[in-house]
Amino acid sequence: MNGLDQLPLVPLAILCVAAQVLFIEFGFRYGRRHRKKGKPQMAQVRAIMGASLGLLAFMLAFSFSIAQHHFEERTRAYMMEVSAIDSAFRGADLLDEDAGVLAKDVLKRFATLRLDTVQAVNEGDSDQVVAMVRESERMHDLLWGLAEAAMEDKGEGVDTGIFAQSVLAMIAAHDARLQAAIFNRISPIIWMTLFGMALLSMVVMGYQAGLTGTRSSLATWTLAVTFSAVMVLITDLDRPNMSLFQLDQGLMVELEGRMEEQTSGVPGAERL
Repeated sequence: MNGLDQLPLVPLAILCVAAQVLFIEFGFRYGRRHRKKGKPQMAQVRAIMGASLGLLAFMLAFSFSIAQHHFEERTRAYMMEVSAIDSAFRGADLLDEDAGVLAKDVLKRFATLRLDTVQAVNEGDSDQVVAMVRESERMHDLLWGLAEAAMEDKGEGVDTGIFAQSVLAMIAAHDARLQAAIFNRISPIIWMTLFGMALLSMVVMGYQAGLTGTRSSLATWTLAVTFSAVMVLITDLDRPNMSLFQLDQGLMVELEGRMEEQTSGVPGAERL
């Protein structure tokens, strides 16, 4: 996680708005001091202001597209994992009785752990998240051990490879979720460029208003709030502990409930 992940959205929005309004005011006062000799350069300033605001809008759209793509990757990895867990749970019926009971119980615990991990991410408890990720990887090793044992001891032509393939799919989905949540992020260079362009654009806009000697407070605040709102949306969409955009965990909850019903009261589950 980077520094923006730990900053709540409301303070971030206030900071963005305040910074842009401040830079607009700075540009306005500087332009007002050069008002008398500013008429010849008015056309140039307007052209620069239009170009800078247009380029800023392009950068915002570009950054939003990247953040949306990262969100879609996290959603895709989540769907892959739910499907893999469901397949492994069904494939556990092809194992021998003891191994099947153990595998189903581990899978049920794994689904619960995944929901707890999402809760810890939303609360910003990074230490707990790391511990839960390590625990999920331990469960992967346990499930793969059961799959290896079943493959080595096939009985009566039962295709135990279905369970092994499902476990491998779970591991692949786990890696994809980590990649999408932790490593696939908007580059700090892009963030610095975006914020820098926003502030410089506000300076030019304020400077142009200072040269004319007139400005609109409504227009100033509207522009600052609009650009800040888009930046906040991009920030929230790109980070794993999202506030405005939530990845619906309904499928995992439903799968956990279904596995709980099928494994409750089954003898042998207490061996874990």
